[in-house]
Amino acid sequence: MKVDTLESVQLGGITQWIRIRSADPSNPVLLLMQQGPGLPIINEVRRFERLLGLEDAFTVVYWDQRGTGLSALPLRQRAGGFEISADRMVDDAVSLLELLRDRFGGKAFIAGFSFGATFAARAAARRPDLVAALVATGMDIDIPAAEAHIYDFALTTARQRGNRRAIRQLEAIGPPPHLDAKQFTTRARWTANFGGVVHGASFASGLRDLLASLVRSPDYPATALIRAIRGISASVTALLPQLASTDLVTTIPRLEVPIVLAQGRLDQVAPGHATQRFHDSLTAPDKQLVWFEESAHSPHLEEPGKFRDLLMSVRASHFPKA
Repeated sequence: MKVDTLESVQLGGITQWIRIRSADPSNPVLLLMQQGPGLPIINEVRRFERLLGLEDAFTVVYWDQRGTGLSALPLRQRAGGFEISADRMVDDAVSLLELLRDRFGGKAFIAGFSFGATFAARAAARRPDLVAALVATGMDIDIPAAEAHIYDFALTTARQRGNRRAIRQLEAIGPPPHLDAKQFTTRARWTANFGGVVHGASFASGLRDLLASLVRSPDYPATALIRAIRGISASVTALLPQLASTDLVTTIPRLEVPIVLAQGRLDQVAPGHATQRFHDSLTAPDKQLVWFEESAHSPHLEEPGKFRDLLMSVRASHFPKA
C-alpha cells in the first residue's frame, strides 16, 4: 500500500475517524458507509481486503460514522456528549465528501450498506456534485413495510419450525413498530438465526465475528473496543425512532447521480420488493438493479467475487479516463 493511514477528521464539530488505503492514490476515492445502526467498519479492513481487494482499483476510505467504533462517544463524556441523529449522519457524509474532494480531487464513489446506503443516498441527493456513482447494497428504503415483513418472516418461520422460544419472544414484543433496543435486538436475533441477514449464519456467529474483528484490529485499543460496543446500543436507541418512518420512494423521487442497487434475493431485512419499487420509480441519469441470488442482507460478504466485479464495472463506466 502506498497509502495506509488512520486519521482523525473534524466533521460536524466532533472528531471522527477514517482509514485510507490505496495501492495508487491517483485511483478514484471509494467511500464505504457501513451497516447500522451503530456498526463500525474500520475493524473490517482485513476482511474487506481479503474478500474484495478494492485497494488495487480505488483509494478506499473506511469511515467509523458518528457514534460508531472509533467515532463513538469517549467514555469520559458519557454524560451529555454529542448528538446522534439521521440528519447529522447525512451532514457528516457531505462534509467528509467535501474533504475527500479537496484532498484527492474529483468526485468520490460511495458503497453504502443497509442504513449506510440510506444515508449515502440522502447525501448524494443533496450534493450530487460530490458523487461519481452510488452502489447501494441492501438499502433500507421503506422501514414501515420492511419492519412488517421482517416480523412476519421471523414469526412465520418460528411457527413452521416449532421453535417455541422464538415464538414466545416474538409474540412478547408484538408487531412493529419496534422502537427500543430490546425489541429491535429480539427481532434481529431471530431474523438472523433464520438466515435473513447472512445466509447460513446466526446472530451469535455474527456477534462473534464482530467482536473478533474488533479485538484483532490494530486500530482498536481496549478502551476503543468498549466504546465501539457501547456505541452500537447508543446508536440503536437514538436512531430507531428517527428512522421508523423512512420511505425513500417518497423522499427521493429523483437522484442526479448514477446508482446501482445491489440486492440479495434472500434478504429479509431490506426486502427486494421495496428495492424493485424504488428502482422503478426513481429518476436518475443511470440506474441498475443487480440481484445476488445466493445472498441475504450482505451480498458484499456472501458473494464477494460478484460484488467486486460489480464495483469494477461501475468504476469503468464512471471514472473519467486521463
